[in-house]
Amino acid sequence: MTEIEIQQERISELIKLIQQNPSLKIVPMVDSELGGDDFSYYMGKWGKAEIDEVYHEDERIYFRSYDEEELGEQIFGRLESSNPAWDSPYLEERTKEELDEIKWGKAIDVKIDLP
Repeated sequence: MTEIEIQQERISELIKLIQQNPSLKIVPMVDSELGGDDFSYYMGKWGKAEIDEVYHEDERIYFRSYDEEELGEQIFGRLESSNPAWDSPYLEERTKEELDEIKWGKAIDVKIDLP
């Protein structure tokens, strides 16, 4: 497949997701490995678009499909450091409870990759 064919396929998939889910927020996610702050804009290319569940905390956004485990580890670490007397099974139970309380919201996740 040529680069333009890949681009057309990915944009077509994005349009299809938007038409099927017009009420969902579109979240463009730019590859984080940009080379510094010397320029205002960087050229990217269309990556995959998919529906996922998202959660915002401070400046960080979490995607349930691939960040939930990391978020659980962060919660576990926070609970463990603030409650050193708690044993591991109880910490795991409290971590699961906190994860279950998170208000995830559906969104269309659009990857903007590096060229």
